Amino acid sequence: MLETLESHFRDLLPAVDFCSLRFVNERGELVAVRQNVTQPVHRAEDSGVMITVMHKGGLGYGATSDLSAAGLKQAVDQAVYWAAQTAGRSVVDFTLITLPDPRGEFIGPEEIPWDSVPLSHKIELLQAENKRLKTDDRIADWRADLWHTQAETLYLTSGGGRAFQRFSLMAPELRVTANEGVETQQRSLGGRGYCRQGGMEVLDQIGFRDAAPRIADEALELLAAPNCPTGTMALLPAPDQMILQIHESIGHPLELDRILGDERNYAGTSFVTPDMFGSYRYGSELLNVTYDPTLRGQFAGFG
Repeated sequence: MLETLESHFRDLLPAVDFCSLRFVNERGELVAVRQNVTQPVHRAEDSGVMITVMHKGGLGYGATSDLSAAGLKQAVDQAVYWAAQTAGRSVVDFTLITLPDPRGEFIGPEEIPWDSVPLSHKIELLQAENKRLKTDDRIADWRADLWHTQAETLYLTSGGGRAFQRFSLMAPELRVTANEGVETQQRSLGGRGYCRQGGMEVLDQIGFRDAAPRIADEALELLAAPNCPTGTMALLPAPDQMILQIHESIGHPLELDRILGDERNYAGTSFVTPDMFGSYRYGSELLNVTYDPTLRGQFAGFG
């Protein structure tokens, strides 16, 4: 498929200053056992191409899930059209920007490939861990999940650039809900907060096979724990909460369409102004947030 896409792209290249193709394919599988009952296996696949064209100061995009030559041509034509429409009307002068033509390949770590382990073995593992979560009658709900995603991206440019990446992402999870009277508490291991590159070896890295009794005990302990006191104190957020907090408090305000006001009627504006770039500090000197381009898009589901 990749060779065909590249061939189509080279054949369809328009006479413009710059043109790129970004292909993304994601295949996901979720295997789960809840309350000792194996859930239907959920599989999903998403593929598509985005074409970017810069020409005479204009910028245009075209996107399609039709990966045939005809589908790609339609996306290219759409991008060329919008580049012509925006020429001379853009906030940014794109004639002053020279985009790179990167070359390279990266294959992420995966010691035990997801597909190398039969589905029956995954279900047996989850059934065994699921049973170990039900340690007390006060445990009202319990489940064990394995969520795997394989993502491939191919980036081509009119200047000869070609960059390919493949990532294997694992997000295993154990979750327990305990109830006594009007009090309900939940405890978990893994999930999105533990999503990381790798294959089935990630289970051993996070102690998945040893955690079930501890997770259950901690949920029961929370039932008897006193409520948090009122006052000013140090806070230690869980990984999934930190992901969400960074996304909402830092990610959204730095979106250029909000800064320029293009989304004011849709999702609001931002307190950030263009002159703040390169000098504004978020929070105190103790806060350090570094952008990792390999994670782009993994947290798009947090809205």
